Amino acid sequence: MKPVRNRVARGAGERLARPRGGSSRPVRPARTTVTQRVVDAVSEMLRSGRYRVGERLPSEWELVERLSVGRSAVREAMRELATLDLVEIRPGRGTFVRSLRPDLLVRPDRLRSEVDRAVQLEFLEARMIIEPEAAALAATRATASDLERLAHDIACLREAVLAGFRPPEDLGFHLDVVRATRNSALVRLAGAIVSFYERDQAIPTERDVVEHGEVLAAIQGGDGDAARAAMRHHLAVEQELRQGGRG
Repeated sequence: MKPVRNRVARGAGERLARPRGGSSRPVRPARTTVTQRVVDAVSEMLRSGRYRVGERLPSEWELVERLSVGRSAVREAMRELATLDLVEIRPGRGTFVRSLRPDLLVRPDRLRSEVDRAVQLEFLEARMIIEPEAAALAATRATASDLERLAHDIACLREAVLAGFRPPEDLGFHLDVVRATRNSALVRLAGAIVSFYERDQAIPTERDVVEHGEVLAAIQGGDGDAARAAMRHHLAVEQELRQGGRG
């Protein structure tokens, strides 16, 4: 998902979550964000019974004042709740209750988990569109310096996996692949994705090391088709694991 690489990777906080079947690894508790505070507050409104399906929720500005948060946090929270079909956003009219699903509203931690899972799958879809093609482009444009950074990312990831922690170079590898395209628009898109992964908390495994190595080998060889296929495989496995509920 400088230099720039180090600034963006560190700004993302923790690395990509890697739910792997058959392996137990430490997972740090997710940090409470301003957006999550809004999600929790609105979900409590829904659980309270004050609102029925079809009724309008407090306006954006009402929530800003009531919760002492920014408009961006309210908007992001509503988008996340909308991914679960709990609310419906009607431009120019407000946000309305769409569903009062008891399986999500009984426990706030369950709601948080399902919101995160839904958003994670959406981001993975976006990454499946962007990153394989970026890897193919990188295979034709990567410089010696790019290849050196990518190799460094993998070496750091390998050491971190052995030690059981998440290094900046996990997601940093993906960002450096995008940077090797020399396309600033792609880099900006990747940076937007990075900001989401602040809440992704699982520790990477040896599989990440191996698959990152396969992507790098293809880029080093200047083989765009192989680089595309290697990155697509890497993300497809992640997508499959998350869809299976191990996120």
